[in-house]
Amino acid sequence: MRLTRTQRARPLRRLGRTASAAFDALVPAACVGCRRGVAAAGPPLCALCRSRMPRLPAPRCPRCAQPLGNIAAAAGEPVRCGTCESWPEVLIAADAPFAFDGLAARTVRALKYDRWCAIAPWMAASMATAVETVVTRLEGPSAPWLVPVPLAPARLRERGFNQAEALARGLADGGLGPLHCVLERRPGGGRQAGLRGALRRANVQGRFRLRAGSIGDDRTAIIVDDVLTTGATAIACAEALAEAGFRRVATVSFARTLRPLDGDDSPTGAYRP
Repeated sequence: MRLTRTQRARPLRRLGRTASAAFDALVPAACVGCRRGVAAAGPPLCALCRSRMPRLPAPRCPRCAQPLGNIAAAAGEPVRCGTCESWPEVLIAADAPFAFDGLAARTVRALKYDRWCAIAPWMAASMATAVETVVTRLEGPSAPWLVPVPLAPARLRERGFNQAEALARGLADGGLGPLHCVLERRPGGGRQAGLRGALRRANVQGRFRLRAGSIGDDRTAIIVDDVLTTGATAIACAEALAEAGFRRVATVSFARTLRPLDGDDSPTGAYRP
């Protein structure tokens, strides 16, 4: 019997989780931020480093969570940043607890590249308020699905695990919604890191599709990822979900890149202040 792509990937995921668990058991517990010792039973991030995490500043765009700075103060009322005006209608909200800077950026890299998988549950717990915020915008009859951004098969084999799935699993374990890995990534395209604006959008456009299976009526979803940069990946995932019948989609990440509001860095290359 010929195995499907999903069935072939499952042993690799299990092997990656087993290797990560073995690594965590052998290596003494240390803080991701300062490398000092921490309690083995807690997250690999000391209390001081947790307090120094760069919170995403307010006020923020009510749709994409871009910090607005003096723009909102000058307007005197809630305003949108303008960079998310080109988002598809189905993608209605985004949120994140931290700015992608300093310790937050180091924490993301520790999970993503250094395989400090023990940090994922704490990262997910810190995203809980962001999930609760976007849920109020989705207004679905049932809890929205937690849908992690999938990795390309080659990247999954290289890394051994999907950091977005680890975060989504942590959110699901915290009772914030059901985990559904319903998206898969088509082969092709390169890394998003280092790309800007329209190049990021083109790199992921059409790269996601729904796995086989029934969705049901009036379904909503929260796309889970480690970092929101321009929104290009979230847009591509949301479009794939919309084609499958999802009515409303939001996205939540651990950190959000602070983007300048005085230049063109939008996913479509159509920045409007």
